[in-house]
Order: sequence, then structure tokens, then C-alpha cells
Amino acid sequence: MAKTIMSSDQVHSLHNTLYTPKNTAKATLLIVHGMTEHSGRYEKFAQYLAEQDIAVLTYDQLGHGRSINNADELGYFSKSYPVQTLLKDVIIMADTLKRQYPDVPHFIMGHSMGSFIVRNVLQVHSSEFAGAIIMGSSDYNPLIKAALPIAKVLNQLQPKRPNPAFATIMSKMFNAQLKDKTSDSDFAWLSLNQAAVAEYESDPLCGFDFTNNGFWTLFSLMDTGLTKNWAETIDPNFPMLFISGENDPVGNMGKGIRKLTKRMKKQGFNHLSQQIYPLMRHEPLHEEDNQQVYQDLYDWINQASK
Repeated sequence: MAKTIMSSDQVHSLHNTLYTPKNTAKATLLIVHGMTEHSGRYEKFAQYLAEQDIAVLTYDQLGHGRSINNADELGYFSKSYPVQTLLKDVIIMADTLKRQYPDVPHFIMGHSMGSFIVRNVLQVHSSEFAGAIIMGSSDYNPLIKAALPIAKVLNQLQPKRPNPAFATIMSKMFNAQLKDKTSDSDFAWLSLNQAAVAEYESDPLCGFDFTNNGFWTLFSLMDTGLTKNWAETIDPNFPMLFISGENDPVGNMGKGIRKLTKRMKKQGFNHLSQQIYPLMRHEPLHEEDNQQVYQDLYDWINQASK
């Protein structure tokens, strides 16, 4: 762990790891992980970047990994203002990294749910970063509007209750989009690399059922972070890289990301990059050809630092 860092909820400490370059750091990257996973899954990528003189800070969000105080908290964020709490935690972590490395460009990366969080953060705080990597994200889905009021009521009634029904619906929707049906895992949509899927399934801190509070928070983040004009408060010169697998159901099999970046370019964003990998699914960092993904991400950070 880098050091003890309290969440903005003032109840939990956020488990974190700082990957320090042997030489002088030329940039930093803060990684915001996805739903029902944890920061440890980014260790190999973070080590790779540290070897390229980029300092990386990872952390477990509330309700995830080793930022929980007991197992019942998995998939639960907070009773009051969970969205705001998660967004504040991102800034707490970013400020920690800036204090450690005050004179270099600071980048942020969010994967999946983390991408929705980062997109919300950028609406207010983009000026505090040199650029952002948005991975495993999506364009707006009208189903969010339908699911949000249901999740809100369930959160009010039983916030800490796990909701396997929502989890099952999501996995079935995602797996139904896959062209290759060789795996019958509920998590086949995550990766074409079956070893990576098996590792995810065997990890007790991955793949758990979100609570009603967790789903309400997730849908709220998507509602505000994925609208057509979600980026209107961001400087059009702000560098952003959207990265996705061609067969990622979250990104509508590449279509959602292409539609999103096309629209943003029409809106005037001129430092926008898009990288969609053929055959890869939701987690490019865990596919068999992940070294190419590592290299591409490093190259983008290096270029955006200049």
C-alpha cells in the first residue's frame, strides 16, 4: 500500500498501491477499476508502466477489494450520497498522486464502471488532468432510464440486500451478444481469454452480486455520465482515448464507442483517439495479446505528455 488514505465517507480506508518508477517519473496514471473487481487486477499493467517511468496509483473503491470492513459490504457503497462519495474519492486519490509527483503530467484511466465514474469526474475536474483513458465504456442506453427508478426504490427499501436478479439479467444480455459461444461461463463476455475468465471466477473479490445500493449508484453514474452532452463542460482540447474490444457487449460490440467518438468529434473535440481491438471483449488488459494493449496505452500517454 502507498499509505493509509481515508475515503470521503470518513469510515473506510481505501486500499491502494503506488507503483514507483526506478528513474524519475515522467507522468502519472490513476486507475479507477470496474464493477465487482479490484485494483489488484491491474498490477501487471501498472508494473509495465512503472518500468517505462510512469508512476501508477491503483485503489479499491468502496464496496470492493480490501477497502471493505467486512464481507457484507461487497457491492455496497454508502447510505448517503454514494455517487458523490465515489467521485470525491477519485479526487482524493488524484491529489495524493499529485503531491507525490507535483511537476509531471497527471492522467486518469477508468475501466467499465470506472469509466462512468471518470466521465462524471471530468465534467467538473478535467482541468486537473493532462488526459483520460476511457476503457470498456459505452454510449447511452435508454434502458438506464427504465432501470433507474426501480433501483432507486429498491435502494430505499433494502440498500444492503444483494440483487442477483439484476446481475443475472446483465450477464445474460451481455453473453447473448457474443458471436463465439465456446464458453458457457456467466462471465464469458469479459474476455476471449478463457484462462483470464477462470481466474476472475476463482477470485473471491470478483463477480459478487451488487447490492440494491450498488446498482442504484451504478445506474445513476451511467445516467449522468453517458448522456449525449455529457462532455459539454470539458475543454475541447482535452486529450481522451476511448479503448474497447470489438466484441465488448458493454460498448455494443464496438458500435457504441464508434458512435460516441463520432458524435464528440462533431461537438468539437479535437484531441480524441479511438482504439478498438478485433476479437477482444470487455477487458483488453486481460486478453492474450494484452502486451500490445499495454504498449498502445503507454504510447498514447507518452504522446499526450508532450
